[in-house]
Amino acid sequence: MISADQAIQIVLDNVTPLGVERIPIVAALGRVLAQDISSPRDIPGFDNSAMDGYAVRAADLAKASEAIPVKLTVVETVGAGMMPTRRVSAGEAVRTMTGAPIAEGADAIVQVERTRGGGSVVEFLVAAEKGDSIRPRGEDLRLGDLVMSAGRTLKPADLGMLASVNRSMVEVIRRPRVAIVATGDELVDVDQSPSGPQVVNSSAYALAGAIAEAGAEAVILKVARDDAREIRERLAEAMTFDVVLSTGGVSVGQFDHVTGALDELGMRQLFHGVAQRPGRPLKFGTVGYRPIFGLPGNPVSTLVCFYLYARPAILKMSGMRRVGIPRIQARCAVDIKIGKDVTEFVRVRLERGADGWLATPTGSQGSGILSSLSRADGLLVGPSTETLLKAGAQAAVLLMPSYGDGGAVEADELFEGRRHSH
Repeated sequence: MISADQAIQIVLDNVTPLGVERIPIVAALGRVLAQDISSPRDIPGFDNSAMDGYAVRAADLAKASEAIPVKLTVVETVGAGMMPTRRVSAGEAVRTMTGAPIAEGADAIVQVERTRGGGSVVEFLVAAEKGDSIRPRGEDLRLGDLVMSAGRTLKPADLGMLASVNRSMVEVIRRPRVAIVATGDELVDVDQSPSGPQVVNSSAYALAGAIAEAGAEAVILKVARDDAREIRERLAEAMTFDVVLSTGGVSVGQFDHVTGALDELGMRQLFHGVAQRPGRPLKFGTVGYRPIFGLPGNPVSTLVCFYLYARPAILKMSGMRRVGIPRIQARCAVDIKIGKDVTEFVRVRLERGADGWLATPTGSQGSGILSSLSRADGLLVGPSTETLLKAGAQAAVLLMPSYGDGGAVEADELFEGRRHSH
């Protein structure tokens, strides 16, 4: 049985970014750019005013002050989107709004708050220097400047930059389409009340949310009952997607038919079983370029294995360069028992203490207790070399995506060691 570090190494070594698609920039937030973008012109394309004020010749106001104001004649008013029609000569000014072009002959802007009066003659209460409050042509970008490079994950400001250089469409790495195949006679859908041995198919909905959170498209296929033919048909349907996630049926029970069905569909198995808890029965392989994750059936194991392995794979397929789970170092608030010879991922809550972060288990760590994961801020990594982490001991905590997005934290693709480069 391989280690958790070996497992993530194998997963990431066997997925690659998908192809390129062209989309409107309004749909490009969070997508990975697949082309270099250069500026088609100077931006701004003209000298313009950084504030509401008056375009003047600095020499005319060299000695202006509140005690000795200088009067200038206003010859024109220019708003944003207008072009000046008058040249500024000695003793003259042009009333100029923010963003409006600078009239020929002017070399400074004096903001309106530093003047008195507002008619055809205005008193200036401060001296001016050349360039004051003027945004020069090309201040942001020059013709031919590289605006952004391929591989960039697009942020809201990037969409504004793309619009400013007239890119209404942009080439990005395609988002993976992910099929979710839940298996088991015991499963009922969310709008059915379970009876007897039945349980609600909660894992499929948790996975769909986690997939969407990773920026991919999730499709929940019809539940496959514990019948070899039905499981094979559903998995064959899933092979039209970029990634396949199955839940349940990967252990060694009498009704665990997923392994056989995947073998029939030509899967190249890369590992089956990881020395970790929860999620020991995890299965991974490929059919062509397509990664196949045989996730354990218990809901906690399903989602933990998704976060540890499937999410980084989806991010890499989406073109992301940083796919590791954000982490922090925290002290154990209490003694935490961990499994022998396995990497244990303990669901914990995080609190800021006087000396840094404190991690407290969310309660019972059973793989069927989904509420323990719902309450968790992160997964504390219990090293395979230990069986007990004493209160006060330092440990790495992998942050759940919704908890870790806002902080500057160290990210690493592995859990106990470091990923080997190739």
